Amino acid sequence: MHVFLLCFYLVLGILPLFTLYFTGFLIDIVLFWLVRKRHYPLFGVLLSASVMVHTVLSAISIGINNLVIMYPLVTLMMQIIIPYARMRIRSVVIFILWVCMIALVFIDHNMVPIWDIGEANTVLAVFNIQLAFLAILIQLTIGNTIMNTIMKANHKELEKSKDQANMDSLTGLFNRRYATMFFERLSKEQDEQTWCVAMLDIDDFKLVNDTHGHQVGDGVLISLGNIIKTNLRKTDVIFRWGGEEFLILLKDVDVPIAFQTLDKLRRKIAEETLETHGKTIKITVTIGVCPLDVHNVEQSVHMSDLLMYKGKASGKNTVIM
Repeated sequence: MHVFLLCFYLVLGILPLFTLYFTGFLIDIVLFWLVRKRHYPLFGVLLSASVMVHTVLSAISIGINNLVIMYPLVTLMMQIIIPYARMRIRSVVIFILWVCMIALVFIDHNMVPIWDIGEANTVLAVFNIQLAFLAILIQLTIGNTIMNTIMKANHKELEKSKDQANMDSLTGLFNRRYATMFFERLSKEQDEQTWCVAMLDIDDFKLVNDTHGHQVGDGVLISLGNIIKTNLRKTDVIFRWGGEEFLILLKDVDVPIAFQTLDKLRRKIAEETLETHGKTIKITVTIGVCPLDVHNVEQSVHMSDLLMYKGKASGKNTVIM
């Protein structure tokens, strides 16, 4: 559309309108970028605003005998057919487009156009009719496809935001908020699964922070989270419980097997040399493990916590069951 109008106004020698639609061409590039980035609400609002500005300035410049009023009408139909934003936003845009079309009638009735383009109005009117017909046809035929694309994109964004809400921002592990939902779902499942729950705590972590600073301490937490993920199964679940504590759920194992798995993990952590922010750190962990009662999760977690503190009292760097 803008390419045709650029050529049209250039041939007629109406440079202000040529400049106007050249600006519209540049705005189209921005609109294309917004679509690629899935900023659909901003795209729809900016497109509608652009159409209204161009239409009003065109009406002032050359009148509306060329059916330039078709542009806001087609844009209004877009608000109804394509759910690019919430209905509240689209309703506001519909109202403004309605006001714009009424304003165009008053402009034509009360103002003499700046330029009289004569018979060229007929050419432009035919073009505007074809453009409006094509635009409406496209909206009606691929409206469902566009709607599904937008809905899928919105669903992905929603899922992404949910994932971010359920993840610890530092370690990338599940957080305590997600643990609550996970345990609730676990308690409602019909199949009887065997789980063990373990509380893991870094020994003397306060000393690491006091000696090297919290930035190094954060690096240690990130490295530890990676070690735990690497050395446990994909079916096991790990939560950043708070501070230097990690809650671990081991699936389909009894306590003796869980003890062996966690003791192997404990030794692996003690052998690792962690390098973060130019510092070389060695740490140990103490772990308490017990069976998980899915119908009394709070008590099971509390028991694993008590066992972990028992391990602290007996010398640290150990697993207690």
